[in-house]
Amino acid sequence: MKYKRYLYTFSILLISLIAFTAIAENGEKTLLFCGDSEFAPYSFISEEGKPEGFSVDLARVLSATINRDIQIDLVPANECLKKLRNGEIDGLIGTPHRKKDESDSVVYSTSITEVEYAIFVETRNTYVNSIKSLDGTVVGMQELSPIVPEIEKNERITLIKTPTVLDSLNMLKNREVAAVIASKNVALYYIQERNLEGIKIVGSPIGAPYPYSVAVRKDNILLLKEINAGLEILENNETVNKLKRKWFGLRLIQPFPWRMVIVLSSGITILMLILGAILWVISLNATVRAKTRQIQIMTQTMVEKDKLAVLGKLAGQIAHELRTPLSIINNSAYLLRKEGAKDRKLFEKRLNVLEEKIKLSSNILESILSYSRVKAEAATKIIVKNCVDQVVKDLSIPPGIKVKKKIKEQDEYLAIFMDFHQLYSVIRNLLINGAQAMKDKGTLTVETFSSDKGSMVNIRVCDTGQGVVENAKNKIFNLFYSTKITGTGLGLPISKSIIEANQGELILEKTSEKGTCFLIKVPAAKY
Repeated sequence: MKYKRYLYTFSILLISLIAFTAIAENGEKTLLFCGDSEFAPYSFISEEGKPEGFSVDLARVLSATINRDIQIDLVPANECLKKLRNGEIDGLIGTPHRKKDESDSVVYSTSITEVEYAIFVETRNTYVNSIKSLDGTVVGMQELSPIVPEIEKNERITLIKTPTVLDSLNMLKNREVAAVIASKNVALYYIQERNLEGIKIVGSPIGAPYPYSVAVRKDNILLLKEINAGLEILENNETVNKLKRKWFGLRLIQPFPWRMVIVLSSGITILMLILGAILWVISLNATVRAKTRQIQIMTQTMVEKDKLAVLGKLAGQIAHELRTPLSIINNSAYLLRKEGAKDRKLFEKRLNVLEEKIKLSSNILESILSYSRVKAEAATKIIVKNCVDQVVKDLSIPPGIKVKKKIKEQDEYLAIFMDFHQLYSVIRNLLINGAQAMKDKGTLTVETFSSDKGSMVNIRVCDTGQGVVENAKNKIFNLFYSTKITGTGLGLPISKSIIEANQGELILEKTSEKGTCFLIKVPAAKY
């Protein structure tokens, strides 16, 4: 049993070795390809006797791409086709597609390029410019050109077939024919390389261009697939285009460079439009700056007028608000003077009234001073936590109210540019309002944090009071509006004005029966 297993393994290895050897031998088989020896610049024999041309170079790079050795033999065109049909060679390095009935034993690869056919005449010839103008003339053509059958259909043209394009051009030079129909690239190449002066190209290309491809025998489909795969690689890596630029860059008569003119004209037009746009933008910016300055002056004037109007209104409110406490203070002082200090209880009551009304008057005056400082410009960089700590430290609140600070470690150094006393008064006002809303019992929370990727600093002040009633939500920031009997209606409006004067905002974030939160947002200081 053990020997049978060894024998089976040895058999498998032997079969694999034979298969690998067969594949390697097939992959290394040398291919023999033919090409037209006088079809420059596609294929021709150089003066040194070496194969040259577009198709020759392409065959060489194709050989490396498909890892097959390709030998190239350049012979007359009629011999190439004969050898291919007889199986003497593996394929043609390049040929224009011909009619099916003439090449039924040949299959073509994907198209590499295209062959255009054009009319060539003597420079002094002015009457030939199209196929129709060739009626009644003698025309020379290479006998194996795929366009020959089409020209032969015109019985009014006398056709003389030659072995090569060069032979046809020499006949035109010797005035043996009136015109030559030939591959445009081939004819232009020979005219320039052989100095065939006095010949020009006329009219447009004749008919549709013919695909130019590698050709193999019809029974060699596997080789065709291999060649097509290699050509696809060469097409994708721009090798084919580089060879085209190398071999097909010749022109006998350069056409007027309309494309260049159009490109240059378009470029100049675009440049002028860009310059015009730049000048227009500069002019527009100057106009906008002038208008902006006018608007700023007008706005400043309107602000001053509005401020005067507000101050006038404020003066009337101040007079009204101060009249009552001052009257009470006056009466209390009169009664104290009259009654004396004999009744200690009554004396304390009168003093309490005096203190309460003096405090109210002081609050009114403090609010007025705060309003006058809204536009203060003593801005410095403030660490927000330090200001919050100072307010909480100075604040006198009932013992039943707990003050809680929520400041994370990474937020301890959040800073803004602002007048310290302005920020102090805003936070203090919000805390006092929160304490009053809780009726001597609850929790005041002050939280600081950043937002908008660190560009804004936020201060949130929350209480656990009864919340703002629904019909007061839109009024709490109005001047002189207050829900408290002793309130001045100046605290929140002034706080909002202070924050907005520093490019920030103060909003009522949320409110309910469980409490209220106000949010201050101010731009962060840039370090």
